[in-house]
Amino acid sequence: MNKKNLLHKKTSQKQDGAASIEIAFVFILVFVLFYGIIGYAIPLILGAAYQQLSAEVLRNAVSTSDIYVYRAGTEEDDINNILLNAEALSQQIIASSWLPEKWVYHCHGYADRVLSVSADGSEWKACLRHAEPTAIMPVISLLGVTVPQLPDEIKGEASLRIR
Repeated sequence: MNKKNLLHKKTSQKQDGAASIEIAFVFILVFVLFYGIIGYAIPLILGAAYQQLSAEVLRNAVSTSDIYVYRAGTEEDDINNILLNAEALSQQIIASSWLPEKWVYHCHGYADRVLSVSADGSEWKACLRHAEPTAIMPVISLLGVTVPQLPDEIKGEASLRIR
């Protein structure tokens, strides 16, 4: 009987070490899976947030600006005032959003502004982007596979054509 207990103890001691190794492998797999889900969800959510924020900026800029006066060919000073007021309102909307200010960059071709208006005032655009998604969600590389595979930038753009 004593011999049977000794045999049982040796088997259980061997199993404890094997279970620890299995748990370590399973933990790594579960961690990579969890990190992958979070790593792909955050850029998707941020992409939707930038798109929504740019649409909101454009809606408010167009609704408060006198866009038909802009198109009527008024003086240059009046046009500049309309654009400055719309840009100031855009900056207020961005500041009141849930995105941190250091995450919001101007898009290329917008001359350090959020809004862009065509020469005749018939097309208004708003664009916001994040230039470095890896600053938000660091990339992990395991065995040559990078998780998550992020885009170069996260961007939201809205446009409105006035006839």
